[in-house]
Amino acid sequence: MIKYQKASIDDIDELARIRSIFLKELKDCSEDERLFVENANKAYFESAFADDSFVAWLATVNGKIVATSGLSFSLTPPSLEKPDGKVAYIMNMYTTPEYRKQGLAMELLKRIVEEAKNRGYRKITLNATEMGKPIYEKFGFKDVIGDMVFYAD
Repeated sequence: MIKYQKASIDDIDELARIRSIFLKELKDCSEDERLFVENANKAYFESAFADDSFVAWLATVNGKIVATSGLSFSLTPPSLEKPDGKVAYIMNMYTTPEYRKQGLAMELLKRIVEEAKNRGYRKITLNATEMGKPIYEKFGFKDVIGDMVFYAD
């Protein structure tokens, strides 16, 4: 039976481990690189749970996490489209291969979007994988063209 629960500080190690697996699926990397990212995520989650700038919902089976979600909260300078400057960013959406295509991601997405709304966040953004894009579109997310990214060395 699948159980949904809000993540706590006790879930940090597992959240970081699962995120590193997800990132490795997106871009193959060495085990050393994966472990580096896992440890960096542990530090991020510790800080973000402490200051309540991140929330996650989990799907578990017999106490084992089989799907994750994450939502990070930030403030930007206000604009016409977001006069309060609040922006929530969805990350860490991942379902283990054996539990995919069973609606877990959609259920977790509902829960984190509701969390954002309850906190007064109306703008919610994300970067979608090709696999995840249909889920977000079905939920009502729109693909916005025009964002640009620069990665400094």
